[in-house]
Amino acid sequence: MTAAQPIDLLSEQQPPAGADVSTAPAIVRRVAEAMDRAAIPYTLLMLPRPMTTPEELAEACGCEINFIVQAMLMRGKATKKNFLILHSAATRVNDRILGPMVGENLQRADADFTLRFTGFPMGCVPPIGHQNRVPMLMDISLTRFARVWCPSGAPNALFSVPTLVLARAVSARIVQFN
Repeated sequence: MTAAQPIDLLSEQQPPAGADVSTAPAIVRRVAEAMDRAAIPYTLLMLPRPMTTPEELAEACGCEINFIVQAMLMRGKATKKNFLILHSAATRVNDRILGPMVGENLQRADADFTLRFTGFPMGCVPPIGHQNRVPMLMDISLTRFARVWCPSGAPNALFSVPTLVLARAVSARIVQFN
């Protein structure tokens, strides 16, 4: 397991070499192109098979579960406004805490709506490259790590990205979820 790395934004150190994006599925290339446009450095990890649990993903990445980012689409109950919640797989998201942060009660979007709105299947929603713009809230616990592993749009691929660079590029509001 990998321990938390201190954050050093001035470091010239390059991330480890990853898989060739040009051979990845089209949906993953779409996310990689969005990251390139946003100047987010990334490393792509293609997995031998789809992984469904955070524990499997952490093991495949060689890290603790805290480094795995999950993205959950939520909707305002009254306004139907959408919010993408980026949180550590180790963090339980409390809807009652999030509601006051956005000014209304929230509910989780279902799989069909998530796919139609973001263009990605539930469980594979990346933090960037969506079909529609969506405000984002990022769990402050993720900022403890220099790099995190994010969904890539496909169940057999992940991107490792610098946490604070990602937060800035997607204009995520950093909040405490618990």
